[in-house]
Amino acid sequence: MKDITIIFTTYNKVPKEWAKYHKEVLLEAIGDAPVISVTKESTDWGVNLLQDEYGIDNLFRQFLRAAKIATTPYVAVAEDDTLYPKEHFEYRPPLDKVAYDLNRWAILAWTKPMYFHKPGICNAGMIAPRELLIKAIEERFNGRTHLPEMLQKEIGRNEYEKRYGITEILTAPYYGAYPFIGICHTGSVEIDQQKKIKRVWPVRAYDIPKWGRAEEIIKKFQ
Repeated sequence: MKDITIIFTTYNKVPKEWAKYHKEVLLEAIGDAPVISVTKESTDWGVNLLQDEYGIDNLFRQFLRAAKIATTPYVAVAEDDTLYPKEHFEYRPPLDKVAYDLNRWAILAWTKPMYFHKPGICNAGMIAPRELLIKAIEERFNGRTHLPEMLQKEIGRNEYEKRYGITEILTAPYYGAYPFIGICHTGSVEIDQQKKIKRVWPVRAYDIPKWGRAEEIIKKFQ
């Protein structure tokens, strides 16, 4: 997969053993794709960029830094609390669209382990044409130091972008052959996770293809 660069982001808040397991899973999934790691603590994994800030608008700032360094036509986000199968990274959207994998399942780290299906666009599931992503994020900031709350949303959430006169970005939702899994935990930048008020969606399972039982996955996060 030499036409895509993986932008790996971490604030180094996840458990150390999970970080090791996560890296093994991600390396298997991405094959020979180049990696740009954006981290709080320095690492020798790929091209390493350091970050000091913490927050959602900072994520977009780091996506922009990494995308400008990448040389491939596509980039994909990989977050430190999310497990990906290789099939997730095989999709390529048209050059005028940002893709989001909707085969997304999540687990709450603070309650009885179970998966719940949460289809919808999220940064962790984004695959984008590199030049389009750069243009979209630069237009959002447009000289701003920090993004307004309504612009701290995924690229392509045009109901928010239109209010600021920002160019609307088309999205290309797709379903990967196997799910990717996000762990909801108190170290997240999302306030509802920090406060443990994240809600479980209706479609639930204790066991899903490729990943097995939720209780076994969440054990690795402790």
